[in-house]
Amino acid sequence: MLALLIGEVLYLTVTFDTQPLARIPSAWTTFLGSSPQYLRLAISIAVLTLWLGGRRFVAAAVTPDPAASPAARLPYLALHAVALLGFVWLTGTVFAAGRTVAAHPAMWTGAWCLVTTVTFGSLGLAAFPSHHWRTVIREQRAVLARGIAAGTAVWASSLVTEALWTHLARSTFIVVTWMMSALYPEIVSVPEQLIMGTPSFKVNIAPTCSGLEGVGLILAFLSIYLYVFRKDLRFPGALVLLPIGALVIWTLNAVRIVALIVIGTAGWREVALGGFHSQAGWLVFNAVGLTFVALLNRGGYFHRDPRPLPVATSNTPDQTTAFLGPFVAILAAAMITGTFSAGFDWLYPLRIAAVVAVMWSCWRAYSQLQWRGSFAAVAIGVATFVVWMALLPSNLTDKDGWPVALQAMPPALAGAWLALRVVGYVLVAPLAEELAFRGYATRRFISQDIERVPVGAFSWRSFLLSSIVFGLFHGTLWLPGTVAGMAFAGALYRRRSFGDAVLAHATTNGLIACYVFATGRWSVWS
Repeated sequence: MLALLIGEVLYLTVTFDTQPLARIPSAWTTFLGSSPQYLRLAISIAVLTLWLGGRRFVAAAVTPDPAASPAARLPYLALHAVALLGFVWLTGTVFAAGRTVAAHPAMWTGAWCLVTTVTFGSLGLAAFPSHHWRTVIREQRAVLARGIAAGTAVWASSLVTEALWTHLARSTFIVVTWMMSALYPEIVSVPEQLIMGTPSFKVNIAPTCSGLEGVGLILAFLSIYLYVFRKDLRFPGALVLLPIGALVIWTLNAVRIVALIVIGTAGWREVALGGFHSQAGWLVFNAVGLTFVALLNRGGYFHRDPRPLPVATSNTPDQTTAFLGPFVAILAAAMITGTFSAGFDWLYPLRIAAVVAVMWSCWRAYSQLQWRGSFAAVAIGVATFVVWMALLPSNLTDKDGWPVALQAMPPALAGAWLALRVVGYVLVAPLAEELAFRGYATRRFISQDIERVPVGAFSWRSFLLSSIVFGLFHGTLWLPGTVAGMAFAGALYRRRSFGDAVLAHATTNGLIACYVFATGRWSVWS
């Protein structure tokens, strides 16, 4: 039920847009237009309630009722299916903001709220009977009250901080101006419009570029880290890391803006406005977060009992490093190479090098895996390719510029890049992703100690969650990605052969590459 709820919410949020409702001057349509905020509020309350309630609350909320029979869920599931279809049609009609909606906004808003309640209420009753929900509310009312209060406070604070963006942007502008003055004898500065740069390249420091988002992310990250390891850290001394982290990432955000201007002024305008603009902020956040974690893990002042650094006792790397390392290497390399690209990642071969380096250093950990494939795995890969193409959106355009970029390269270099792209897509990516999702995640969702769980061990929770996470890593292609994750997991479970999962994945990717070369639809290449 949880997987179904997540899938439906993702589908609805991707499919519908509330922007057209702004054309109708009505309080009712304003209420509907704020529906994304209601979802954020619900997520904040749910996360904070689960966090504050702990394991006892989760156990009380999700323990099945022994008196409830599976057949009792069917009427509610049927009602949910009908209500969901009605909700999709009604949402599409209302959010289009046509004449009928403009003529009777109150009626359409009331109908939308009613159908929304029936849609998600029926799913809740399909999961647990009504008396179960009443019992949880009665027995856990204190936890629920704290979760609602904390979640609402977090949600409201996000609205308040948006008002601070403009003021912080001006502070960021002042720091950037000071840095730019030290680099260039002549700069362009328009404080009223927050425009900064050089005569050949200028940028507008928008409120969203003020650094407040990075400050919020690092504060959330460090707060969670401090809470999880509260028994090992020294308080209140460790709390000083919060303002230090906020100041560091805000300062580095100003450095990022200066670097963007420097890159654009040097003649790489497309790189500055493309990959660097979109990726550098995440690089800064990851660098600051991981640096703080590394410093804390070394012990010292912030630990209650200073501890020595762990000493390796075996030549075999731990399985978490071995199974997650190649995928993390791909993500890190993609982020770094994407920072210096302008829509075409000509440094893609560095991803292959990063994965090969990690797998070479961890090769002993893979010796226990069963690598032998089968014809059935190939068949699963072919079927996954068919389903993938059927679920693929028709409006993909993100890689349509690849042919132009390749034609601008020398033929030998373009051919080498394409060859390495095929190798990375068909061989390297399936290996890294299967190690992470089928080798690690499927076991991690069963037990924290993955070394005690054999590769290929099955549980419904592990199967669904690992497939959903795999789908989410595919961005807008989350639906075909989730289905593909289920198919590759099925290949693994069939014989508990890791080689079958890799072979099925490689077959699907190989067929996609062949389809791209045959049709010229470059954006199909994920």
